[in-house]
Amino acid sequence: MSLLNIFGRRNEASPTYNPVSDDEDKSLYEPTQATKAELESLKQANTNLKRVLAVVAAFFLAFLAIIAVKSWESHKDSLLFPRILGSPVPPMPMNVQTFERNPLYANRPSSETDAAWNALLPEGRGFVYVSDSQRYSLPPGEQTFYGEIYSVSLFHQLHCLGQLRKYYWLLVDGVMSNSTSLRPVVEGLLGPSGEHVSHCFDYLRQTLQCAGDMALEWPRKEEDGSRFAVDGWGIPHECRSWDHIVDYMKGSYFNLSSNNDIAPDHPMHKDGMARV
Repeated sequence: MSLLNIFGRRNEASPTYNPVSDDEDKSLYEPTQATKAELESLKQANTNLKRVLAVVAAFFLAFLAIIAVKSWESHKDSLLFPRILGSPVPPMPMNVQTFERNPLYANRPSSETDAAWNALLPEGRGFVYVSDSQRYSLPPGEQTFYGEIYSVSLFHQLHCLGQLRKYYWLLVDGVMSNSTSLRPVVEGLLGPSGEHVSHCFDYLRQTLQCAGDMALEWPRKEEDGSRFAVDGWGIPHECRSWDHIVDYMKGSYFNLSSNNDIAPDHPMHKDGMARV
């Protein structure tokens, strides 16, 4: 068989390609109006979906940020200043309190002012139960029928301040009335009662030094516009949340004690002066 025959047959078997008309070419590569509408619809749906996802992501991130801020505010003290001593008492959140004069606590003893002072002590007179003291390496507490109790220092401090208030007004009233019964009070202060009072002076000194409130105080403005006297009122301080302290005490207090130990009832004269 000759090469010519072979190539000739191959040429005969080869397919024939005809050019595609312009109309057919357009139909293959250009979308119809319906297809364009569908594509536009898909693009718009895709854009809308991206927007929705962006909004959801923004809300989610904002939610996480709020949680992070709240968590930081609640635990920043323990994170920045880790505890040195073990304690079952949780860290208390901090807030800003502006000190203002309150006559209810500054005025002389009366049923109203005594009630205000006594209300500072929670149920249990500042004592709380601790069921696992060994976990915190605490020395033994006071044993009671219901369990082991400990005193919370804050309320011991308030108790001491109440004792100083009590004896201050007893002595003031005794001197102002020239009462002959003042002598037993003075003798008591030089004896067993005095030991309690002197203990409170030193105890409060140390608690104040321990707390170390470093708030900056500016002088008050006088009527003539001058400033020279610092009374401490109107000054913001960073304080532990009293509400959180009260909540903790409500959940842990010793239930066999009264809370009227800051301002014990004073027998009063008709003129409102305390008998000594």
